[in-house]
Amino acid sequence: MTMLLNDHPIPVTNSTLSTLIAELGAECLKVQALINQLQLHNLSANQQAEILAELLATAVYLHTHCGDDFQTLIADEIERLPDDEEN
Repeated sequence: MTMLLNDHPIPVTNSTLSTLIAELGAECLKVQALINQLQLHNLSANQQAEILAELLATAVYLHTHCGDDFQTLIADEIERLPDDEEN
């Protein structure tokens, strides 16, 4: 399930890249939420283990998600951008 950061479309021409960027944003929000949970006082060892396990799973996902294909899609998108001409 993709959680959109807001209702505004991501301004890229490649729909796959747009989807991947939206998913990346959702995962980053998840990482921040997990970090916030870890900062709570009085967590049990079991709660800490569950949070850390989720953080590990998310880190593995992000590592895979941000691989060569993703980087290539971004590079291709940059190449498609028009040159800005300064006056």
